[in-house]
Amino acid sequence: MANSEYEYVKREFELDSHLPPSNWIVVRIDGCHFHRFSKIHTFEKPNDERALRLMNACATSMLEKFPDIVFAYGVSDEYSFVFREETEFYQRRESKILSLCVSYFTSVYVMKWKDFFPNKELKEPPYFDGRVVCYPNLKTIRDYLAWRQVDCHINNQYNTCFWSLVKSGKTEKEAQQALKGTFSKDKNELLSQQFQINYDDEPAIFRKGSCVYRDKVETMVKTDRCGNPIKRTRLVITNANVDIIGPEFWENHPYILREGMRMLRSLTSTIGFHLVIGLSFSLIHSFDKPNDEAALRLMNASASLMMESFPDIVFGYGFSNEYSFVFQDKTELYQRQESLILSSCTSRFTLFYMMKWKDFFPNKDLVEPPHFEAELLCYPKQKILCDYLSSRQAECHTTNQYNTCFWMLVKSGKSENEAREILKGTLSKDKNELLFQQFHLNYNNEPAVFRKGSCTYRQKVEESADAEGRENTTRERWDVIVAHVDMGTEFWRKHPYILRKLDLLA
Repeated sequence: MANSEYEYVKREFELDSHLPPSNWIVVRIDGCHFHRFSKIHTFEKPNDERALRLMNACATSMLEKFPDIVFAYGVSDEYSFVFREETEFYQRRESKILSLCVSYFTSVYVMKWKDFFPNKELKEPPYFDGRVVCYPNLKTIRDYLAWRQVDCHINNQYNTCFWSLVKSGKTEKEAQQALKGTFSKDKNELLSQQFQINYDDEPAIFRKGSCVYRDKVETMVKTDRCGNPIKRTRLVITNANVDIIGPEFWENHPYILREGMRMLRSLTSTIGFHLVIGLSFSLIHSFDKPNDEAALRLMNASASLMMESFPDIVFGYGFSNEYSFVFQDKTELYQRQESLILSSCTSRFTLFYMMKWKDFFPNKDLVEPPHFEAELLCYPKQKILCDYLSSRQAECHTTNQYNTCFWMLVKSGKSENEAREILKGTLSKDKNELLFQQFHLNYNNEPAVFRKGSCTYRQKVEESADAEGRENTTRERWDVIVAHVDMGTEFWRKHPYILRKLDLLA
């Protein structure tokens, strides 16, 4: 987009929100509608240990993937991830950190489901949202974690009483009434006297939640000449169900929240919301170069499901490994809270991508969890929005033309370095000439899905409807369609309802 008429869109409106330095960053991820999800999948009440262990496995994967996460705490359907105080992960860009964490957690949850529920199919996809909070010092980050563990105790004690009453024959309303106004000691007495349950003997994973962190462990690496073991200390990701309210845990593990424990940073390229998926993912799954049509159709199918799930999305545009979604200007989705829109949309797109994978790659298994990064942008005028979309389509053309030349050269025997050198400084017309003269390829005859990208929007469709006593009755409906067209003035003139008169969709 450099030096194009649309360059101002990025310069003036794509402003990154960087989190303040020298603050502990916490990403808290929560299950969306998990009351319904747990009911559909018949989770045990008040606690399903398999579901909790699945959440813990996802948290462990998060620490393996993102070394800057130094501690995680989880209870029920939520998990908090603490990034080290001086992290420069994604240059501390809030939207990138939040969307990537939620997307990766969602992806791993689905991939690991069968490890914990081998006899249960996923009947409904799990969604998560999230938020980012900064804490300025060690005391406040420990107080935050203590608050979550206190909340774990309060909720679990109530739920243990509630479900014990329900299982004994009470209705849910009667159980709620019986517990109304009770204190912690009252609940302990109720469990002990009515159900012979000592609450303190309940599994610690239920009462205390789960802590995931890197623990120092001594391991033998070899023996010396005399046969004596030589040991080294290494960091091992550990899951524990312990008290983190008091000082003992932190005194025994002082290195967890100290900047002295430096970890290698892992900056991972992934997908965007503007949505984008990483290059390593395409290599691992052997996508065709320069374009894999099945992968593009998978992205489009995921975008179509996004529009079906979110009626406030009025338009989507995607190419290669990214997708942009336009919400109507008066949307009140999540009361316009940026973190909830960003995280829930990224989580859902991730789920749709995974759900549809086998439709487009029936002979390929998902080897690595797909994960997406996103950013949320606001444009004050329709013209600026249209210029933004045009800028993405211009980028599609530039990128695809280059990649087509690059991979044709590589497939003809050039090394990747040689191909880059040949294309260095070339203009669009030079690339067209190269393709035509060396490979007898007319770039303008390449499939439109590669050259123009994909537009996803709703289109009015008329269909016949049977009506008693009437002939030739028709009715209208709005279908989500995918088209590969220029987004110039002519397109918007033919589809004026997309960006205005949105009340038609109500």
